[in-house]
Amino acid sequence: MLVSKLKEVWKEITLLSTWIASVAGAFIIPLPSWHASDENTSFFMKFGVFIATALAGFLILYSHKNKLIRTWMRLSVQFIVLLIGFYATYHFARETRTLPYIDKDIVIGNEMLDDNPFEAFKASHGFLPARNEQMMILLGDPEKAWTKKSIMSNRIQLMALLFFCYLFSAGFIISFCNLVILYKDKYRIKIEAK
Repeated sequence: MLVSKLKEVWKEITLLSTWIASVAGAFIIPLPSWHASDENTSFFMKFGVFIATALAGFLILYSHKNKLIRTWMRLSVQFIVLLIGFYATYHFARETRTLPYIDKDIVIGNEMLDDNPFEAFKASHGFLPARNEQMMILLGDPEKAWTKKSIMSNRIQLMALLFFCYLFSAGFIISFCNLVILYKDKYRIKIEAK
């Protein structure tokens, strides 16, 4: 009797445990090192991850209403395509909008200040150091070379891209698990009918 009731709620238990795992995973997985370059970024990133996971939780509610395999197949494909696209964009943006400095990445800007230290360094030495060594000239302070507005703009873009990566990864996990459950139910019914 207990086993038959457990079989009836197996789908809900699986989907809820998947959602709880994605919530826990979002807080266990460390944020990228660039978030530490600003005090407020850490709070906004954790809040964004929470919101992304909560939004993905609505898929569980939608799964109770919609039981079509085709819908969940389409959702799974759409989420994985969006995840790949946003992750590639995030990876490229992170490479171009951060510079390494002592075991962490610092968010830089797009607009240089008029009197930035790079010009003085180039004038005195005749060259600029490699990209991965440029933050050493600034001693880890990007505001010495880039405008605050462009630094903040890049930071917001990186946070938004990472938010969408978390959102689409949680959505894909939930929709794919629901797809597997629906396929299993479909083939179990066919086997029982024989």
